[in-house]
Amino acid sequence: MTFMSVYTQLSQQDIQSLLTQYNLGQLVAFEGVAAGVENTNYRLTLKKGGQETAYFLTLFETLEKGELDFFLPLLSHLQQQGCSLASPIARLNGDLVMTIKQKPAAIFNCLAGGHPELTVEHCDVLGEALARIHLAGKTFDQQRDNTRGFYWIQNQIKTRNIAVSDDDYALLQDEWQALREHRLQWESRSQQELPVGIIHGDLFDDNALFDGDMLSGVIDFYNACSDYWCYDLAITQMAWSLSGTELEVARANALLAGYQRVRPLTEAEQKALPQFLRMAALRFWLSRLHTQKQQQGVAMTTEKAPEQMRDLLVWLRR
Repeated sequence: MTFMSVYTQLSQQDIQSLLTQYNLGQLVAFEGVAAGVENTNYRLTLKKGGQETAYFLTLFETLEKGELDFFLPLLSHLQQQGCSLASPIARLNGDLVMTIKQKPAAIFNCLAGGHPELTVEHCDVLGEALARIHLAGKTFDQQRDNTRGFYWIQNQIKTRNIAVSDDDYALLQDEWQALREHRLQWESRSQQELPVGIIHGDLFDDNALFDGDMLSGVIDFYNACSDYWCYDLAITQMAWSLSGTELEVARANALLAGYQRVRPLTEAEQKALPQFLRMAALRFWLSRLHTQKQQQGVAMTTEKAPEQMRDLLVWLRR
């Protein structure tokens, strides 16, 4: 399983103390999980009634409790609508969030499976799952702005809040001008033509677990927000068909086919998808540069290369 970095160290006593807020059993073992980007994760093995069960404890390093009051109820809602994901577990008092070392935290069910080498079959299945998440989110009664969306991209480029060469900065500025023009086109469309709703926002292949060819579930919804469904599809298609610094056509088409079996794209979405792909590459180039600064000095972490997204953007522009 691929989860997040370990920023906050917990002792056995810390974990045993927090478990008193649940009815999950006794602690057998725990370990920090050193992968990912923004949060701290521990794998817990608990024993209850003679049976051992695995869970994941997440400490949210940057998210506030108010934000989690959107994310965690969203996960519960999507699970109730039949989506496959790791759901949060309520404490004895019914709350989904607790506090550990002045940071909000939650315990989640552990999904079976792992991250296999991607095939067109995996992409097809994942496309279906993404469409079901979009449709299930229509009945969720909260909304949230995209904190890594259009205006965040604008701010990163205008303030040059990133460490890039002059040539790369010129590329960023040029792409930003193109994105502004695309945005005007999108805003001229109705929501029937370019639907807006709940999106995952970060559905890379390490945010889904497979048991063989079967999808166990989608994880890491902490970029979920309200935005164009087509943009979410572009992010996911980019992530799941990425091969070096290009996109593999067979996997990209398989994901799109799986998605459209559940929710066919409108004509406007089909035309806008290449534009959203460029926006996705730009967004993740900038966010990887941002995270690169954040991870300096962290003991257990996984770094994702910003240059890969830059080179993909150049390829998409061609």
